[in-house]
Amino acid sequence: MRSPLLFVALLMGLCAPAQAQTIWSRPYQPNQIAVEALVPEIPDGNPSFPSGATFLTATRSLNDNVELAVELPLARYATGGTSTTAVGNPYVGIGLSSTSRPLLVELGARIPAVPTNQALQAGQRADLGRTAAFREEAVSLSGLLNTRLVLGRTTTLRLRAGVSYASVSADSSAGRTAGWQLPYAAQLWRTGERFVTGFSVVGRPTLTDAGQGFGSAHQAVFSIMLNGTRVQPGLLLGTGIDPLVEDGELVLVGGLTLSLSYRR
Repeated sequence: MRSPLLFVALLMGLCAPAQAQTIWSRPYQPNQIAVEALVPEIPDGNPSFPSGATFLTATRSLNDNVELAVELPLARYATGGTSTTAVGNPYVGIGLSSTSRPLLVELGARIPAVPTNQALQAGQRADLGRTAAFREEAVSLSGLLNTRLVLGRTTTLRLRAGVSYASVSADSSAGRTAGWQLPYAAQLWRTGERFVTGFSVVGRPTLTDAGQGFGSAHQAVFSIMLNGTRVQPGLLLGTGIDPLVEDGELVLVGGLTLSLSYRR
C-alpha cells in the first residue's frame, strides 16, 4: 500500500501547480478574460440562429496561492421574428492553490438572477462543464478540487471533481427543496507550437431530483485553440453522452471561444 501512495506523491511533486480558470480557456493560465459563445442543437421547437448561451469570465491572481473568478452567463432563444433573452446566475468564486503540489480548490456561489422564459432552455443545453448557470434557485454553492498530471512533454491530464448544493423551486405545492450534484471533468490537453488541443468528458450527476433544470448531464467535448502569447481564439464541439446509456437523442453543441491573457 505504501509504494503506490509514494509513487503518487512523487508524481504530484513533479507537476507544476494547477491554476484557476474556466475549463475551456487556455489551461493552467492565470489572469484571463474569456468569452464562450455556444450554440446547442434544440430538438423541440424551431429556433433560429443564434439560439444559445454566452459566458463572460474573468480571473485575477491576488498572489501565487489565491485567485478570484467571476462569470456572467447570458442566453438567447430566437424563433421566427421574435426572441427572448435571459441573464443566468452569475458566479463569484475563489481559487486556493498550492505552490508545491498541483492542487487547486475552487469555492464559489451563484447569485440567483434567472427569469422564466424560453431562453432558459437554450442556456441549459449550452451549459457545458460548469456548475449549472441556468435554473431557478435561491442559492447555489460549490466546492471543487482540481489536480493535474503530466503525461509527457506536451500532454497533461486535468482532473476536477466536487459537489454543488442548490435550494431549488420544485413546484407551487412543495415550495423549495435541496438539490445536490457532483460536477466533474477529465480533460486531456496537448500543447503544440501553434495549437492547444483538448478532449474532455464533463458532467453533473444529480443526487437528488430537486426540480426543473436539475437533471443529470454528461458531455464529451473536443476543443482547439491558437497557442498565442496573449490572445487564444478557439473552437469547440461537444455532444451529450447520456443517450449512450439511456433512451434519448444525441444533442450537439458547437461554439467559439476567445481567451485574453494579461499580466498581473
